[in-house]
Amino acid sequence: MGSSGKLIVIEGPDHVGRSLHARLLAERLEAHGVAVSTIGLARSQLLGELIKSHSNELHQLNWRTRSLLYATDLNDQIIHELETLLEAGFVVIADRYTLTPIIREKIRGGNTRWIEGLYNQAPMPDLTIVLHAGGRRLLNRIIHSNDLASLNGFEAGMDLNISPSVTKSFLEYQKLLKAAFAEYAEEMNMPIIPTKQSVEQVHKEIWSHVKPIVADVLQVFK
Repeated sequence: MGSSGKLIVIEGPDHVGRSLHARLLAERLEAHGVAVSTIGLARSQLLGELIKSHSNELHQLNWRTRSLLYATDLNDQIIHELETLLEAGFVVIADRYTLTPIIREKIRGGNTRWIEGLYNQAPMPDLTIVLHAGGRRLLNRIIHSNDLASLNGFEAGMDLNISPSVTKSFLEYQKLLKAAFAEYAEEMNMPIIPTKQSVEQVHKEIWSHVKPIVADVLQVFK
């Protein structure tokens, strides 16, 4: 597609800070006079609310059905939002894109090539950043936010029968996710940014990768 816009993707596991940093990045770009919009998983008008409101039931389905639902959700956004925004010159920030649904099902034994084929028509990102945090750090964030009760079985990898303990299963599942994200990041030359530093430091490192991509659309105010 010949477009003047840019697609910046922020990937990583749950609770790693993707949404926070997507928002901070959008605010910084807007401060530079850049037209910005955000997309992400489970945000389409077609399926977004259905996926969010029935996540427990959705995650009990087989890998092929889940893959089709997430691909339909994302492709609906691509057709009705992303392509138009890119053609109009927007910088679009994706709070997760194709990598998360592929990795989730790869870990669960899904046919990776088949799942990747669901996204053959998806515009290629200009930059994909993978945010990283160890399992214990992620678990501590959940506990400190008093959100442990919201940790569902799919998010903890309970369906993989790793352990009857939800916290131990979560930690082991995060190891699998970490390895899978690292493998894709190395293969596709994606920067991996640890989030153990302060929010300001992480944002600064994200900006160091984003700025060269969007340099031609930044406005400098005197």
